[in-house]
Amino acid sequence: MINRIDKNKVKVCCGKKGCPVVERIDDTFYKVTDDDGNSIVIKKEELELMGDAVTTINEDQQLLNG
Repeated sequence: MINRIDKNKVKVCCGKKGCPVVERIDDTFYKVTDDDGNSIVIKKEELELMGDAVTTINEDQQLLNG
């Protein structure tokens, strides 16, 4: 579930503890903050690829385990 905090900030929750916040800094950079307050600043293109990265890792794990 994604909850809008304000115009440039959303909270990404999966129903468990630890909901990261994604904030647009400008047209190029985004800040991702975890529930411990740790954060990274990454380019928009890199953030968009995160879902694909998780899928790729999961597919590789399934192949290795199967």
